[in-house]
Amino acid sequence: MPALATVPKSRIPFCPACGSPTKLAVPDGDEKMRAVCSSCGRVHYENPKMVVGCLVEHDNKVLLCRRKIEPAYGLWTLPAGYLEVGESAAEGASRETLEEACADVEIVSPFAQLDIPLIGQVSEK
Repeated sequence: MPALATVPKSRIPFCPACGSPTKLAVPDGDEKMRAVCSSCGRVHYENPKMVVGCLVEHDNKVLLCRRKIEPAYGLWTLPAGYLEVGESAAEGASRETLEEACADVEIVSPFAQLDIPLIGQVSEK
């Protein structure tokens, strides 16, 4: 099945530097549409944020957390969150597990890496 064509839409409607509206354009030397300030010309990049977490097993049980915020409020999930600047993936996963579940864990080995490139896609109906 062919991929659906998507019309790029910036999630950066205003320039963080000067407050002017942005427009989508391909900057010189680039090949992708970017949010470009209509006034000061700064290019603003939308980059993915890395989420890290732990699959904690203890006494043949798996540690889960119930989400207290959207998205997926009230659903069960592994303890996870955003990686901080300067952390390794293992350090971030340990920190998030401590913050989310008060569990001090030792990272034994990487379990999985999931690439979900469309997760940042905005869907409007």
